[in-house]
Amino acid sequence: MEPTEPVRLSRKLKAIQAVMGFFAWLLLALPYGRRTTGLEKLDPKRRYLFVSNHVSLLDTILLGAVLSRSGNYPILVLGDKAVWKTSWIKSALSRPIGFLLERGKLNPGRIRELQKYARLVQDFNLVVFPEGTRGNGVEVAVCQPGIYYVAQESRAVIVPVFIENMHLVSTKQGKFHPLSGLRKIETHFGEPILPEVYLGMEREAFTELVRRQIAATKPTPPAGRLSPDQLPG
Repeated sequence: MEPTEPVRLSRKLKAIQAVMGFFAWLLLALPYGRRTTGLEKLDPKRRYLFVSNHVSLLDTILLGAVLSRSGNYPILVLGDKAVWKTSWIKSALSRPIGFLLERGKLNPGRIRELQKYARLVQDFNLVVFPEGTRGNGVEVAVCQPGIYYVAQESRAVIVPVFIENMHLVSTKQGKFHPLSGLRKIETHFGEPILPEVYLGMEREAFTELVRRQIAATKPTPPAGRLSPDQLPG
């Protein structure tokens, strides 16, 4: 099964992503974003594999806005065709930035598609939500095995990302909260994971490393904001 295009970089595609990034920044990142941390770790001239927690379909739009504004684009997001093909607007938004697959059992054909996606790191920053489904915005769930094959084939520097408080704006089942979520979202880019660190790892150990690094990217709240059961001692 062939994934949704595009899989080739062109000036037109890069221009489209720049325009989309501008409007995503204007309509989502600016009104709902509170702060972004860790961008200084990134070199816009390099291509990375970004791995992020996942709460809402707006995660993709938010990361597109932040990465475009910082010069870390074009991007190519690994997504679920069943999710992004349910309406004309989702289809239109995903077409310039998505590499869409049908979710299902991992098999040799699926692994080849993931490897094909991974090789596009030569031209694109890759964005993967390795949990495989949208979570609660607090914990990071077990990562699915697909990220292992993407990382092994791409051999890219992996950058963990934690999107904080997206659940106050939008969730998988909940409604969009246009007012209560204003200036609440924080996007944190963690310490890069070099390929020499992970290439020799077994699949289960690697996916757990990715899960831990995404979770570790979420800042620890100040002691004054901790609940009594979170306080040390």
